[in-house]
Amino acid sequence: MEIKRKFLETIAKYHMIQKGDVIMAGVSGGPDSVCLLHLLLECREELDIKLAAAHLDHMFRGRESREDALFVEDLCRKWKVPLYKEEIDVPEYIRRTGLSPEDAARRARYAFFERAREKIGANRVALGHNRNDHEETVLMNIMRGTGIEGLLGIEPVRDFYIRPLLEISRREIEEYLKLEGIDYRIDSTNLKTDYFRNRLRLEIIPLIEKSVPCFGASLRRLSEIARCDMTFLEEQTFAAWRQAVTCDPGRAKIDLKNFLPLHDAIKRRLIRKAVEELAGDIKDFEFRHTVMLVDFIKNSSAGSIIDLPKNLQGEKQYDYFFITIKNYSKTRDYSYELHVPGRVEIKEAKASIRAWVEPRKGLMIIRTNPLIAQLDYDKIEGNLIVRNRRPGDRFIPLGGHLKKIQDFFTDEKVPKKERDKIPLVTAGQNIIWIGGMRIDDRFKVTEDTGAVLILKMERQED
Repeated sequence: MEIKRKFLETIAKYHMIQKGDVIMAGVSGGPDSVCLLHLLLECREELDIKLAAAHLDHMFRGRESREDALFVEDLCRKWKVPLYKEEIDVPEYIRRTGLSPEDAARRARYAFFERAREKIGANRVALGHNRNDHEETVLMNIMRGTGIEGLLGIEPVRDFYIRPLLEISRREIEEYLKLEGIDYRIDSTNLKTDYFRNRLRLEIIPLIEKSVPCFGASLRRLSEIARCDMTFLEEQTFAAWRQAVTCDPGRAKIDLKNFLPLHDAIKRRLIRKAVEELAGDIKDFEFRHTVMLVDFIKNSSAGSIIDLPKNLQGEKQYDYFFITIKNYSKTRDYSYELHVPGRVEIKEAKASIRAWVEPRKGLMIIRTNPLIAQLDYDKIEGNLIVRNRRPGDRFIPLGGHLKKIQDFFTDEKVPKKERDKIPLVTAGQNIIWIGGMRIDDRFKVTEDTGAVLILKMERQED
C-alpha cells in the first residue's frame, strides 16, 4: 500500500525509530492521529517497537471533548494499545495566564506529552502532523515575516518527537482510513475561521491553488532549499562563534576584531545565539532588536551602554563588546560527596539529595516525579559526587542522544541565572542525573536490573 510505503520511507529517511524503541503516539481521535496509531500498529513487528498511546482532554469543547476521550479509549481497547490519558482545564489556564488559546493549548499539550512519556517509559513520541500542516506552517511564517528558520516549517524530528506522516497528505490519510473502514472524530473548532490557521487552510490556500495548482509543492521545495542553506549558515555561525564569542555564566564577551569583519547575516546569528545562551530563549528578542544591537556595536564609542530586552545590557569596551544579565551574581563552583546510603545538603541549590539502594524485584518504578531518580546500580562505577556544571559537561538524556549540559538547559528553557545552581550527580566520569530534571539514558532501570539506586531531591524552603 502506497501510504504504508511512504510512512516507512519517512521513518528511515529521518532515522526516526530504532529497533526496540518504545513509541508513544499522541492520539486526539482525529484522522491524522488515528491513522498514525494504526500505521504504527500495522508496522509494529517490522519496526520491532513497543507501542502505547496518550490522549489529552483540553476541556475546550465540553461534551464533544469528553466524547473524543471516550472514542480514543474505546479505540485503544479494541486495538489492544496501552493508553495514558489526562484532562487539563485549558480555558482556566488561559484566564490565569492571559495566553492565546493556541499558545495555551500547545504548552499544555507538550507538558502532558512529557509527563506521559515518563509515565509510559517511552523514548519516542510520535505526532500526527501531515504534509499539509507543514505547508500551512511555512506559509504562516512567511506571512509573519520570518527568517530562514521559519521556512523550515515543521521539523520531522526534534528531540524525542517524531512525525512519520509529514510527507503524507491529508487526502491520502482520509482515503486510507476510508479504505480500512476506520472511524475517527472531527474537531468542530477546525471548521471555524475565527483562528488564522483555519482561515488559511479553509479559504486562503484553496484560493491560491485555483491559480497555482502546484502551490503546495512549491512551498515544500522552498522549505527543502532553506533547510540546506540553514545547515550551511549554522556551520558558519558555529565556526564564527568559536572565534568571536566567549560565553560565561551571566556574560557573553564578543571579540570585536573577529566579529566586525563578519557578514551581517552571521553577526545577527551570533547575537541571537548569545542572547539565547544568557536568557534561555529568544522569545521577545525581535529582529529589530538584533539589527539595532549590531548597528550599536558597529557605530558606538567605547564606554557606551545599551539596555536590551530580557533583562540584558550591552556595553562596548575598546576591543570587546559585552552582553550581560543585569544584577547577575555567579554561583561558585561546588562539589560534595554523596555516600550510599546517605544524604548531602547543597546549600547553593537550596536542596538536599538522599541516596539508597533497593532490590529491583517488587520495586515500583516511578516515572512521574522529577525529584526522584531510579538508576541501575550495577552500571554505576565510582563514588557519587554532587556538583554544579563544568565547561564541556555532557550526558545522554533519557530517550535522547549525547548532548552538552549547556544545550540541554537551553532546550529546557532553564534561565541562565539558575543553571549554575542545579545539582548534577556524577559517578566517575559520567553525569547520571541532573537533579530534578533528567537521568542519563545509560543508567536507566531495565528488566535486567538487579539493584536500583534511588536518589531523592528535597527542596528547602526560603
